[in-house]
Amino acid sequence: MKSLSENQQLSARVAPELARLVDEVAAIKSCDRSDALRHIIQVGAPLILKSQNVNVERLLTGLEILVIDCLRRASETNPDDVDMLVKAASTNVETYHV
Repeated sequence: MKSLSENQQLSARVAPELARLVDEVAAIKSCDRSDALRHIIQVGAPLILKSQNVNVERLLTGLEILVIDCLRRASETNPDDVDMLVKAASTNVETYHV
């Protein structure tokens, strides 16, 4: 029996579109398929486990409502704030999410 510290080999058959997704991750991360799969598991599994009771569609809809309301209020009070908000949000996306 293997010890827990040894790497274990996993194998799975996937549809062509999933294989393409793995290849896209590999290209973005400049790695091979195995490393891409490790990355996908390391990032995706914790998100799935932590969000078992989170309705992602509802969460994203709520965020969109907040964004629309924030931009509407900014445009009513000071139209220059709209550009500032969009630029700040774009910078944050590039810094923290890309």
